[in-house]
Amino acid sequence: MSIKETFEKEISKIKEDDNNVSILVVGSSKDLNFNNKINDIDLFVITKKGQRQIREIKYIQNIEFDINYFSMDLSNKLINDKKQFFIEGMSKGILIYDKDNVGKNYKKNAKIQYEKGPEKISFDEINNLRFILLDNIKRIKNIKDKNRQEVKFLSSLYLRDIIRAYFMVNKKWVPKDKKLFKLLNEADKNLYEMAQKLYEDYNSDILERMIYYIFKDIKNNDKIKIIY
Repeated sequence: MSIKETFEKEISKIKEDDNNVSILVVGSSKDLNFNNKINDIDLFVITKKGQRQIREIKYIQNIEFDINYFSMDLSNKLINDKKQFFIEGMSKGILIYDKDNVGKNYKKNAKIQYEKGPEKISFDEINNLRFILLDNIKRIKNIKDKNRQEVKFLSSLYLRDIIRAYFMVNKKWVPKDKKLFKLLNEADKNLYEMAQKLYEDYNSDILERMIYYIFKDIKNNDKIKIIY
């Protein structure tokens, strides 16, 4: 059975359940180019009834189907709450099955919320974030002459946090980890080049410069209060 036939068979099964009213293909395989090798297919299924998100993972003919079910009530809540994974998936996903335009309307509303961007973080939150990032760099500097492998590990870990902070400070949706570098390159070439240089010698000064670059237009707060 071909990938296309496997896909169509699974979709037919989902359609058979009268509770399922809409199906969207989301994620990297949403264009459904069956001429390319497809290892996994992600689906959002909107249902009439249900209270919780249900995730079902199936392995069929060496293809992983990752199927997430959301009731209509839950879909409304996730859109109103601007839950990134849902409104991003809905707005960018491909609608392949729809009863009574349910999915079409959710897709439209999700896109409106997604294009508004995330909620702006407060001045105190930004300053706390900067403090935490700089404090992390101190940990690297304290061990840089003792454990080279730990320096590399922590540098990579904190680099991810720094890049995520860039998107948060600039009121942009934070990408998934696997897309951080790609979207950073599109958003800020200077910061991307700094990140690339880090892997040459894992110099913690580069991480520090990245932090100052990201927060350069943010006034320092004289007092930091972090609640754990």
